[in-house]
Amino acid sequence: MNSDILLVYPIINVIVTGLFAGVVLRQYLRRHRTYQFFWAIALLMAFFASLAYVAMILVHPTSEPGVLFFRIYYILGGALIAAWLGLGSIALVTSARFTRICLVVLCVLSALAVLLIAFATVDKGQLSQIAGTPGTAILQPAVGPWLITIIILNTLGAAAVAGVAIYSAWQVKRRQGSSTLFGANILILVGTLTIALAGTTARLGVKNIFWLVMALGWTVFFIGVLLTSRARRPATPAKQEGQQNNVGALHSTT
Repeated sequence: MNSDILLVYPIINVIVTGLFAGVVLRQYLRRHRTYQFFWAIALLMAFFASLAYVAMILVHPTSEPGVLFFRIYYILGGALIAAWLGLGSIALVTSARFTRICLVVLCVLSALAVLLIAFATVDKGQLSQIAGTPGTAILQPAVGPWLITIIILNTLGAAAVAGVAIYSAWQVKRRQGSSTLFGANILILVGTLTIALAGTTARLGVKNIFWLVMALGWTVFFIGVLLTSRARRPATPAKQEGQQNNVGALHSTT
């Protein structure tokens, strides 16, 4: 299949994650909240991971620049994004002290993942066929320390984002808050699960729909975030203060 066609969904991911990162980064620059900072980092990782994937295909995956772009893509996209999004969710609903502890642990795990992926052997035969797929079975050994680290980071990160979204939706429902805000939490949850599903299906051997599922997941996630802004914008100051105590993952994007 033409590689230009196979790049359509990765390019959609570049666009969506770039817009998403811009929204959250602008939010952080205006309000300087800790959770906004971590989310901005994670979304910039998603943007650069998708961009590195596209660049890898364009320069040819098995060339020296292609291998470098692959490692960048896999470090950011395969290992780190979910965990840093999860840290942002943790920072939103927990104390500063607990967030700092999680940050230290995450930095250690992230550094370990970077080292393991940077020095893992690359199967260039598999890499030459990566276009349109996530790139599983390229790093060797196939079941090595790098994979264990990725599983830990992705599992904890997805659990944190999904858990906060569920908690926030429950809080909104319990207090009979905005139906739009409740729906936005559900979209964030669905987006998170969809992104996680993309990686899971790839590990199970269904690789050709990875970028399509990722594009859908990030788009749903982004819509959920935009809806939280819409839900809060017309509220009175008193009502806004009450809603701020109930927001879930990525919920302060005004």
